[in-house]
Amino acid sequence: DGIINPKAFYNYLSAWATNDALAYGASQGNLKPQPQTWIHSPEDVHLEIKKSSPLIYTQLPFYLSGLSDTDSIKNLIMSVRELCLKYEAKGLPNFPSGIPFLFWEQY
Repeated sequence: DGIINPKAFYNYLSAWATNDALAYGASQGNLKPQPQTWIHSPEDVHLEIKKSSPLIYTQLPFYLSGLSDTDSIKNLIMSVRELCLKYEAKGLPNFPSGIPFLFWEQY
């Protein structure tokens, strides 16, 4: 379904935000409140990951490349907007922003 298990989401968020070297830190994302800190230790046999608090604000940037003409940019925007509408219908309001969404809005 593409949806993370809702019962475990905030546990996963704690692990993702503090343990995955290519995840939250590299994304330059902005999560409020900050996720719970959980550092994995090989000696930890219980793997008890505390839940983070519910998110009230998130901002995650898009990294785009290979956009060389108006058609490719328009296709990207339509794909992103379609994805946004899908998740908005599931109760997750979202607002893509940035130059492609501002400048090419007129098309």
